Amino acid sequence: MSEKRVFVTGSTGCIGAHAVSILLKEGCEVFGFNRNSPSDIPNGYQHIGGDLSDKQSIESALETAKPTHILHLGALQTPDCRDYPIRGLDVNVLGTAYLFKACLEMELPLERFVFASSSAVNGPRALYGEEGVRPEDPLQPFNLYGYWKIAGEGMAQAYHQESDVPTVSLRLATTYGPGRDRGFTAAMTSALKAVAGGGKFEIPYRGKENYHFSHDVGAGFARAVVDPFTGYGVYNLLGQTRTVDEFLARIHEEAKDMGLEGFELTYAEGAEQTPFIYDLNCESTRKTFPKMPQTEIREGIRISLGYFLGNQG
Repeated sequence: MSEKRVFVTGSTGCIGAHAVSILLKEGCEVFGFNRNSPSDIPNGYQHIGGDLSDKQSIESALETAKPTHILHLGALQTPDCRDYPIRGLDVNVLGTAYLFKACLEMELPLERFVFASSSAVNGPRALYGEEGVRPEDPLQPFNLYGYWKIAGEGMAQAYHQESDVPTVSLRLATTYGPGRDRGFTAAMTSALKAVAGGGKFEIPYRGKENYHFSHDVGAGFARAVVDPFTGYGVYNLLGQTRTVDEFLARIHEEAKDMGLEGFELTYAEGAEQTPFIYDLNCESTRKTFPKMPQTEIREGIRISLGYFLGNQG
């Protein structure tokens, strides 16, 4: 039996799939909690069917897995929370509460709990100082999704205070690259797919974003699960801030180097400034989790284009 038994909610999503891959390489035994089973089940991974809005299925899954570590990634994304707020409340808030409550009531011998939060908890960039947006800075979400992530962070801290289990809330912003396919900020990934396929894509917004390469996101959460840590903390996932114009320029440069032609990337009519936060300060993250990777944007774009070229259709 593996030393680490990791229970992962949302294990088949973009972040989950990459995180599971790293956890398996680290020698962990992984139990994925999802409504649907993945099409390709790797060695060391066990699927447990269930729904975060179903308290009994969570308890049953935890009883089966008997985890030593939990990575809670499962959630509805911003557009779904906007369009289906009650379902979003059930999954993102109540589901998170059910999970923490079950961990306490079942007295699981947990060594770590990692909660996937978001930079959506933050407000406009003008609210913060020259050093960037620090984890301890004021919170001022633009939408329900952000407020529900605040609720999740609060539950994570309360869980640690009651259980003394080392607990991490890790915030991320815009993820791009292989595996990313849903959410408002998936636009850059959609642009990369259009370039690889020689198609057209309209960018729905302008401004700046804090970008994370999808492989780094999965690896970052995996490192938060397995690397040494004590107490409770909130951290910003490693990333880089660029304007949308700069990101698109890097796409064009890499596409030219790879001989890709026939694509067209333009701004949608009426594209407005994105409200999403950028300039995330990651100093405390680097000190606490020095093994977390950070891929340069140009390299991430090159890897992504290569991936989408080989996985069209």
